[in-house]
Amino acid sequence: MTKQLLPPVCIRIWMQHLMNGASVPKQTLERSLLGSVNSDKASQAVEDAIDMGILVAQGKSMLSFCHKRKSIPTSSADRYCYECNLPGSLKSCKSCSRSFHECCQRKHPERPTYDVPSDKGQPHRFPLNESDSDVETKSQEEPARAPLSTEHQLDHNSNINLNSVLETSVKRESPDWYDDVSFVSEQPAARQRRKSTVKTEQPPFLEPDTSSNRENCTACRLMTLARIHHPPQLNKRELSCLLQYSWSKHQSWLSTDVDKDMKSLSSRDRALVKRVLFKTNTLGQADIQKNIETKKYTYLTEFLVDLLDLQHNIGVFFGHTEQAYNATQWLMRDVTHDIREIRRCPDCFRNSNEMECSMWFAKPCLQRHELVFAKHGGYPPWPAKVISVSSKNPIKYDVRFFGKHHLRASVLEKDIITIETDGLFKHKGKISKALAAAMRELECHKMLLNYSPDLFGFHADPAVTKQLIDNALSHCPEPTNTATPAKRGRPVTPGINSKKRRTTITPAPVPTRQVPLRRCSLAARIAGGKENESMTMAENNDLKQLRSDLTDCYENLLKKTEELDALKKELDDAKRKRWCQHCLQEAAFDCCFTASYCSVECLGQHKKRHRRVCKAKR
Repeated sequence: MTKQLLPPVCIRIWMQHLMNGASVPKQTLERSLLGSVNSDKASQAVEDAIDMGILVAQGKSMLSFCHKRKSIPTSSADRYCYECNLPGSLKSCKSCSRSFHECCQRKHPERPTYDVPSDKGQPHRFPLNESDSDVETKSQEEPARAPLSTEHQLDHNSNINLNSVLETSVKRESPDWYDDVSFVSEQPAARQRRKSTVKTEQPPFLEPDTSSNRENCTACRLMTLARIHHPPQLNKRELSCLLQYSWSKHQSWLSTDVDKDMKSLSSRDRALVKRVLFKTNTLGQADIQKNIETKKYTYLTEFLVDLLDLQHNIGVFFGHTEQAYNATQWLMRDVTHDIREIRRCPDCFRNSNEMECSMWFAKPCLQRHELVFAKHGGYPPWPAKVISVSSKNPIKYDVRFFGKHHLRASVLEKDIITIETDGLFKHKGKISKALAAAMRELECHKMLLNYSPDLFGFHADPAVTKQLIDNALSHCPEPTNTATPAKRGRPVTPGINSKKRRTTITPAPVPTRQVPLRRCSLAARIAGGKENESMTMAENNDLKQLRSDLTDCYENLLKKTEELDALKKELDDAKRKRWCQHCLQEAAFDCCFTASYCSVECLGQHKKRHRRVCKAKR
């Protein structure tokens, strides 16, 4: 156990008076802290700084920072808690230099102990899902913590706005959601015999972090699970691209950081502050951006740990009650949501950020999602992809709908219908324009599933991908048999705030479905890949021949257009000339405004005929 009483914010406040080797009276340093701490703690902070060698005496009752940086005593462990950023009786991590209070240690490394404001009032809210509606009550063993000064409070893993800001409980993400895809048509096996009435002793279930792992800090506990939580077949280049999408969207939360605030300091003062306060070098947004550009990260967890280090350093430098630290909580909430989305399906996250074409949602992912009809609110059964499935009762499906906006919703199991159900819309006659567009996108997605997922992956050729999508759309024409729009406005796809109705559809008997490609044997996948590759090569050859023919036609069209323009120009010039009335050669003079002649001989030969109609004055 190590114990330090010097508040970290003191160093930043004192640096404003003691930069460049300046010295001030002791009373000045104490008064400068009165805005952050009371008078007794301010006096104690100055005494602690003197005992630690950070402040040295310069003459009578004058103090300044230590001029020799290396003479400041340092410890192998961090002087401030990794969770609350405050000093005190700290426990050192067994694997790194970080420290923490035992009462501040997280029970789960991905769930912070502080409360983060919700996204209520933001123009773009995160989709509603079951994991955000589960309320986990605080344990009695967990000490009470002072709430932040924000109006609305949520955990940073949450992505739903609070309907009531007076709730005292903290929204937590439920662990009862599968990362893998479950299938609607897979029903549990029938029980063949009754269970034994003899009670057998079951071993107690222990979470990974309830054992000796609690002896390590949050960052080290996260790194032990880095490989497990990382999506398979996601290399450094792909990971850097996905992280860049998330970082470029959410880094605007941080209006300042440690590096920006210390720009006005000299190199000696910056080195002194780093030696006293920080144990990691992640001090600003530029450090995160550099790591992404240089493809430093191998796992998603490494990026998350760097953000936690940045949050800790900002909390130590500015104080855990300042706006700069509150902004890091918003940043962590948004980035953690993106990390969960990347873990569930990297292809969905990449396509939703790239949006190269209007049919980006129809591109198949390497991890094939099951297709279902989801009944939500007062809408008809709507085609959707299954993102994840809850494991507790009542079972709910986190789905994303086909259509214009591709909204998400949490739907009960009884409102999920298999995609193979026939005659779902036959008895209803005409369907709405939005549902027709969603069905067209669904049919396009089904056709693209016949191709290899590599043709739509990270390294795919955009031209080939676009050609495949256009080819699929040509076989999925837009239906014209749609219903007239209703008087009351309604979103084009089932939304998260739609009015709930008690109308349900009895699911049809579960038909026999084909096993998805991801569950086929290795030999079948290799054979299918070779077949798809040969089909792709044939299609590419046809495409090249078609492009060559199109180029030749275009060149011939240009030549004919030039010839036509030349003829038009000659015709215009001929219309502007005068022609002889007798020999039809180019005229040299006019007899009157009705006749012109090229010579006097032609005038004399044509005089008798022209005399009757000549308009010249005699």
